[in-house]
Amino acid sequence: MKSSGFSLIELLLVIVVIGASVFLLANLPNALNLITKSNHMSLAREIASKQLEDKRALSYINLVPDTTNLTSTNEPRMGLLPLSSGTIVVEDCVKETYPQYCPNDEHIKLISVTINWKDNNKDQTISLNTF
Repeated sequence: MKSSGFSLIELLLVIVVIGASVFLLANLPNALNLITKSNHMSLAREIASKQLEDKRALSYINLVPDTTNLTSTNEPRMGLLPLSSGTIVVEDCVKETYPQYCPNDEHIKLISVTINWKDNNKDQTISLNTF
């Protein structure tokens, strides 16, 4: 007896392959968004770390309390983050504000670097601080 057509196992195998392909293709945009977000977060951390290290390399006398805006002019990699902005804040450690770090009014400076950008119309922020 000669049979023509497809067996049940062949049909099930085709359905599984097509289903797996649709599942993978449906999740591809979400995976690409996560990769982009991760790359932006990593870049923002690198920028903030470099700015902190640049400030830490200065002597204490040269650390004047002020606020500096980060732009693509003074940090070229800021242009790689979408709609990015950033600030570097240097301030004196005051006993009333930071009693755990300078209880006896020690001469300590607080350096804060904050980087802001947008990923998929959501605000993202990373902030690093050091004394």
